[in-house]
Amino acid sequence: MRQYVEQKARVGDAVLLFRMGDFYETFYDDAVLCSKVLGIALTTRDRNSPNPVPLAGIPHHALESYLKKLVAAGHRVAISEQLENPKQAKGVVKRDVVRIVTAGTLTDDALLPGSEDCVLAAICLRGDDTGLALVELASGRFEVVDLTRDTLLDELVRAAPAELLIDDDRQGDAAKLGEQLRHACDTMLSRRPAHEFAASTAERVLLDHLGVATLAGFGFEESGAGVCAAGVLVQYLRETQRTALTHITALRRRGSNDALQIDHATWRSLEIDRTLRSGSREGTLLHAIDRTVHPAGTRRLRHWLRAPLIDADAIVARQDAVAFLLDQNLVRRRLRERLRQMSDVERIASRVALRRASPRDLAALGRTLRTLPSLAEPLTDSRVALLAAIAADLTGLGDLAEYLAGAVLDDPPPHAREGGYIADGFDAELDRLRSIGRDGQSWLTDFQRREVQRTGIPQLKVGFNRVFGYYIEVSHAARAEVPAEYIRKQTIKNAERYITEELKNHEQEVLTAAERAVEREAILFEQVIARVAERMQPLLALADALGRLDVLAGMAEFASQRRCVQPEIVEGNTLDIRDGRHPVLDQTLGDAFVPNDTLLADPDARLFVITGPNMAGKSTYIRQVALLTLLAQIGAFVPARSMRFSLADRLFARVGASDEIMRGQSTFMVEMTEAANILHHATSRSLVVLDELGRGTSTFDGLALAWAITEHLANAVRCRCLIATHYHEMTELAELLSGVKNYNVAVRELPAERGRESGIVFLHRIVEGGASQSYGLHVARLAGIPREVVSRGREVLDELQRGFERESRTPQLSRGRSREDDQMMLFRDPAEELARELDAVDPDRITPLEALRRIQEWKERLRRPSSQ
Repeated sequence: MRQYVEQKARVGDAVLLFRMGDFYETFYDDAVLCSKVLGIALTTRDRNSPNPVPLAGIPHHALESYLKKLVAAGHRVAISEQLENPKQAKGVVKRDVVRIVTAGTLTDDALLPGSEDCVLAAICLRGDDTGLALVELASGRFEVVDLTRDTLLDELVRAAPAELLIDDDRQGDAAKLGEQLRHACDTMLSRRPAHEFAASTAERVLLDHLGVATLAGFGFEESGAGVCAAGVLVQYLRETQRTALTHITALRRRGSNDALQIDHATWRSLEIDRTLRSGSREGTLLHAIDRTVHPAGTRRLRHWLRAPLIDADAIVARQDAVAFLLDQNLVRRRLRERLRQMSDVERIASRVALRRASPRDLAALGRTLRTLPSLAEPLTDSRVALLAAIAADLTGLGDLAEYLAGAVLDDPPPHAREGGYIADGFDAELDRLRSIGRDGQSWLTDFQRREVQRTGIPQLKVGFNRVFGYYIEVSHAARAEVPAEYIRKQTIKNAERYITEELKNHEQEVLTAAERAVEREAILFEQVIARVAERMQPLLALADALGRLDVLAGMAEFASQRRCVQPEIVEGNTLDIRDGRHPVLDQTLGDAFVPNDTLLADPDARLFVITGPNMAGKSTYIRQVALLTLLAQIGAFVPARSMRFSLADRLFARVGASDEIMRGQSTFMVEMTEAANILHHATSRSLVVLDELGRGTSTFDGLALAWAITEHLANAVRCRCLIATHYHEMTELAELLSGVKNYNVAVRELPAERGRESGIVFLHRIVEGGASQSYGLHVARLAGIPREVVSRGREVLDELQRGFERESRTPQLSRGRSREDDQMMLFRDPAEELARELDAVDPDRITPLEALRRIQEWKERLRRPSSQ
């Protein structure tokens, strides 16, 4: 208990699983917690004492299943193991914490789905300097991202870290950001002491871990906030893993502008890897396009979606690889079949580095390495640069494959603790120990034959029982012939039993051979692990190559199944899609999905104002354009008849309504915050899609804001933009602003006939021109609103429209305008109004006094334009 209390004090809030024989025990508050979380019995230690200690335990062989539950419940778990053999220990067996398992440090397959990343992140905020570092223990990827405070949350939401390290200032900016992230991604927050974020401490830790004298070789000339965050990660991994991190050998520096920028609102709105309603993977872009067959490929596809390319050459390189694999059906099928059978080299390599690999890991790795030549051959012959580079990473490990084939059985037990996994012939001593057990009877037969010959006693027998062990039995009649070196062991009715030094030694060997064989296998297994660890870098390169190849082959399979085309990259600022289809709904609806064209081009058609009824497909259309652009910039083929596009630097989407109750923000506040982010950061090369701006406030406020935002995007930003709206007044912008065009979702109206009311049919076709109405009452009826409510709504609508017409004709609102300008009364520029009035003045008929009065009025109006 002294051991337990001392170790519990060291691990703090982590649940301590304390190894005692065949169980991991927990005590005190940890026992109470485990009883509730794991559903195990809560008992007591020293139950007869006045203050019995709560106790709960789990079998050691079931550790992984219970660990998974504890980590999923948001707990850190410290594992204390026995460090010496209880049979050989003097006094209390020594124990110590060998690792601390947290949400961001999972590596075991039983704890982590193979297709999911497990990212550990750290942020450091020092004034205006913002640092973000990311590491994946299961793969060894370690990077610092250059970004600003404005884009930090965007990067974190895309990375979706399982655990985030922040300083222990609970009122600081990092804590506030952490709470936002926990709300958005269900991320576990771990607080670290402030001194770990010091530049000198972090730099010293990194230099020591990477084994270098300076970080300049990794792109860091000075120790900024990013270096501090990276240092905190290494300190945390050392504290939790308690072993060398030999597979984390490099620190990559990545700029936030190295990829297509996608903010967190856009990531959520476009449902790229999680749906808005349920948070599930099904129904997302990732789920729709994923045709990977290997866990590393699934993870790599998600990485590509999180960081689409902005380099045309890199995109074309991926396209060329996909085109080759699409054209070569037989090659693609064989590659995918072999990939499906291969092990997750990335995860196995990390467990090897952390000394946690199992015999089955090494056997699986050996099988994978032996199949690499057949995988690499067609890629080498492809004459496609990217595939040839992948093929190069698949070679050079033949010697390791041969070594593992001779070292580990092809179908070993899952754990090393019971032995039986090292192959025969690998080690002479192990073979000898095994032969003792296997050939024990033959040795006894041979020993008996030799002793009969030596002593001349034909009735001499060699036997064994559990009480006395091995013995030589000689009848009483032949007792006089027994050699002097025989040691009497037992007297029975008709014979005497003896033992010799040779038989005693054999007995000792036989009885301990199995145990010594297990111990010998453990030593040999460590040697095999060390041999594999020496090839860590080629293994990680192989894992990366397998992931990339699987994604490319999966993209080709997707293109084949969904009739996709290769997008063409063009100069300028163009987005030309013919018969484009939504990547998700195209598969859900099949032939029922209606394809549509898009032609956004500077200067004539930069911005589309799209009107039409609810349910007609406005939101689907604008999301479709955004998703096709995203697919094109990861190098994928797209579901369309053709696509020509200029590279986008940023992708913005404002789709759907939601509030942020945890942050005290209403739906409209969230909407305006996201719109402000777009207006501040969009460039002329960005793609912006907006759905129903301004609907969270009153009609006129919403219309005014939607108008002003659209005007700014068209005139000041000049980006490619799609805006879906119910404000039909905004169709006037096409007549006022260059580059703005009106489109609507076509609807067929059905006249009332006998036994049927009037209605509408949604054609889901985007056509040029503005819609005349929103058909909201028709949609309400289709949704099941009671008929009397719909009927009353029609009456109210008619009255409102008549009231608006009367109001628009009053002198206050119509002065200086023709009737066709009534809808634009709130948005005319005072200077434009003045110009029209000035043009209407006849200088020959106006008096000097009237002229002075009009001039004074115009000056006042120009000074106070908001009053008009």
